[in-house]
Amino acid sequence: MVFPGFFLYLIPASCFANKPFETKAVKHLMKNLIYILLLLAAFKTTRAQLLPSIGITSQPASSATICDAPWYLGSFYTSGYQVGNSVPDFKLYDLNGDSIILSDELTAGKPVVLISGNLTCPVFRNKVPVINQIISTYGSAIKVFVIYTLEAHPTDTSVYFGNINVTSQNQSAGILFPQPTTYGARKQMVDTMSYYLTLNAPVFIDGPCNEWWSAFGPAPNNAYIISPSGTVLKKHGWFDKSPDKIFCDIDNVLSITSGSCITTTAPGTFTINVLNSFINGNPTELLLDNANIINTESVSVTVSVKKIQKNHPAGWQTAFCADVCYSTAEDSIGFTIAPFDTMAFSLDFYTDAIPDSGSVKVGFKNPNKPNNSFTYRFRASTLPFDVGISETQNEMKSISLFPNPSNEKTTISTDEKKFTVNILDLNGKIIYEAINDPVIDLVNIPNGIYLVSLQAGNTKSKSKLVVLK
Repeated sequence: MVFPGFFLYLIPASCFANKPFETKAVKHLMKNLIYILLLLAAFKTTRAQLLPSIGITSQPASSATICDAPWYLGSFYTSGYQVGNSVPDFKLYDLNGDSIILSDELTAGKPVVLISGNLTCPVFRNKVPVINQIISTYGSAIKVFVIYTLEAHPTDTSVYFGNINVTSQNQSAGILFPQPTTYGARKQMVDTMSYYLTLNAPVFIDGPCNEWWSAFGPAPNNAYIISPSGTVLKKHGWFDKSPDKIFCDIDNVLSITSGSCITTTAPGTFTINVLNSFINGNPTELLLDNANIINTESVSVTVSVKKIQKNHPAGWQTAFCADVCYSTAEDSIGFTIAPFDTMAFSLDFYTDAIPDSGSVKVGFKNPNKPNNSFTYRFRASTLPFDVGISETQNEMKSISLFPNPSNEKTTISTDEKKFTVNILDLNGKIIYEAINDPVIDLVNIPNGIYLVSLQAGNTKSKSKLVVLK
């Protein structure tokens, strides 16, 4: 605040003794007044111009119930705020009851990096070294905070998939936890997270009604660089996932060269170790075929993955899980693997209530080395008697039955002249057998779902048959 007497102090006393008011003293006064007004204007522009607060005003009770969160199956890049947007103020608390108020943090005139995270998100866990490197690289030039939000892959339904998807990485690591239902349970998860992770950034906990997640998300591991004025300078739908590079972004914001911004990628070479290409389970289960994608060179390698051919029931869906777990709608993905690093990969089968089997042919390609590519077929089955196909056998094919469903007869469409037909019930028991006869009499077969298997030499074909009388 500027007091009127202050301006009088700026004018020498002699100016009032012998000269009229329209003297150079007035000019001196006006010059200083303009200078001060400019300083005030500059100060005002550096203050954060935030939207109204979406945070909580006091630390929630441990018994506070977590509000139900709607499923979010959309893009993490389009949700939340975008570059140039003003963000809202918020107040959140950590395990010790200390709070963060965004507007207070921005008064220091430094950019603030906000990163959402949770324990069951393998992507977030893998990025902890990057978060720690940011802190060690830039020191006090920026502020970095992690916001704990909804668990991405709990043992119950995930808000990002609409079903249970614990991931193979979580199964291997034993990180199997349900979604917290109270604020106290959230605090316990943050405490548990500190057991698994060595994270140097302070962690603040989203409110019981997911206030931060609803505004800045929804997303399991997005990130923002916020300017001192409260606007988004950079937004990552997935934190530090190519093509976004957090070190390059921070260097650009600070107008420095840290040496951690790497923009060139050499071709590199990768190989694949398939851990399992067939899995059997129960109807409605999530079934995973797993592989390790290995960078065999001292430079980074880019890998493109595509579903080349899908052959599974209409009620099934499949999804990739690699650097991140992708939605079932994404049939092509790409990612970069660091030198001599290994990327865990899975093809996830979302099955329905009807026992069946399916497969997907997947292609892996190095776009910088056309001869560095692989193709594998991954299979899954919820038929209790389906034990997979030996690698030395020909690929199992699907046969066509008409009509299907049927009540009296069904006919196998085949060009084979010599073959054996078996019908198996869901317990794997053979209830019908025929040789070289494509017409199946269903008179003595009760209503139900069956597997029709046709074998001609070393080739096996199969299909599901529904008997409905």
